[in-house]
Amino acid sequence: MRHNADLCAWPGHPHANSNGMVDKTLLYADYVVGSAPGVISDTMGATRHMADGKLYTSKSAFRAATKAAGCVEVGNETPTLLKPRKPIPLDRGARREAIQRAVYELKNGRRS
Repeated sequence: MRHNADLCAWPGHPHANSNGMVDKTLLYADYVVGSAPGVISDTMGATRHMADGKLYTSKSAFRAATKAAGCVEVGNETPTLLKPRKPIPLDRGARREAIQRAVYELKNGRRS
């Protein structure tokens, strides 16, 4: 009797049984591992850097220019976004004044 760990669901496979399960040893029997590992290239399409206006075709050079300009790439600032903001402490009187001021400004046409 086979254990479920020895089988994999793949109904379209030629060796699938009536339940659509395939023995894992048969599943990738025809798969040949290539001789080269997967490599992520450092090259990219020419991209203008917003801080210095130069065109870059190297990811590492682009990141270095970003860091040198004191900027942060969108997507790598997650720890900053996950930090909870400290609430601004307001007493009841200050909160009431802030709401009254906002309502007054809204009624009189000021939008921001």
